[in-house]
Amino acid sequence: MKKTILKVTVAALTLLLAGCGSGTKQKDVAKNSSTSVKTEQTSSHKAKKHASSSTSSKKTSSSVKDSSQTGSNGSTGSNNNGNQGGGHSEAPTNNEPRLVTINSALNRTLGHVLLPQADGLGQGSANLNARTTGDSANYTVYYSVGNRPLPVNDPAVQNEIPYATVSKKTYGSVAAAKASINYRSGAGEEGLPKVDLGHNISGTIDSGAGNRYLHWNEGQWSLVVHAAAVNGEEPTAKAKQVVELLEKYYLPAPKTVASGEFEVSGGNKLTWQDQTTVYSVTGPSLETIIIMAASMK
Repeated sequence: MKKTILKVTVAALTLLLAGCGSGTKQKDVAKNSSTSVKTEQTSSHKAKKHASSSTSSKKTSSSVKDSSQTGSNGSTGSNNNGNQGGGHSEAPTNNEPRLVTINSALNRTLGHVLLPQADGLGQGSANLNARTTGDSANYTVYYSVGNRPLPVNDPAVQNEIPYATVSKKTYGSVAAAKASINYRSGAGEEGLPKVDLGHNISGTIDSGAGNRYLHWNEGQWSLVVHAAAVNGEEPTAKAKQVVELLEKYYLPAPKTVASGEFEVSGGNKLTWQDQTTVYSVTGPSLETIIIMAASMK
């Protein structure tokens, strides 16, 4: 009987100990399970946070890229000119020479006529102006320099002093055209004093009545410099200047005759014949009118 009770007691203790161990294991399992779930939740939270951060970074990068592209298109931001926004640039200006513009206007007014292709000016040519009278057969163009460029025949141009004029006159016959030109062949000047003008050219001086005329010929051109002796003027210096300029600029070749008349005091005139037509260029500057005449076409 005692042995039986002892066995029962031992068995009960064994079951009790086994139950306690099982409970401990269950608690450890539950604890480990809880830890595992917590770890998974934490990992999931971190993954979501990383994904969110990555998406935000991509959006930021895309935004910067879009902003850069927008700026380069000029719709926002600064453009190459430093203006905010896409400011409008001015239309290109017309940079053609002023004389080209004037000649185009004169050709529309007079038809296609002979005109100088050089204005003969150093400074101020950007403000070159012109007015004209007549038609394609008979015209005069007055060239001047103003404070600003104006349309051809603008009323304000009439108040400007011309620095040169170019004219064309048509005659009824070749003989009439030739007779209008003050041409001197040099015949009858053999006994007059000679003057060396350089470049193997010599002229003759005819003096009288308070005047001096120094004359010479170059091709079909008759050239003469007038000096007022009563005013102490002397023609040689200006004659040499003409010869030097004609070595540099070639005057139009006339069909028959031509003349150059120069005043020591400043007035100058070049005239040449083309069949029934006579052209002339006049002005106070010797070099200017020679340049303009040489460029006529």
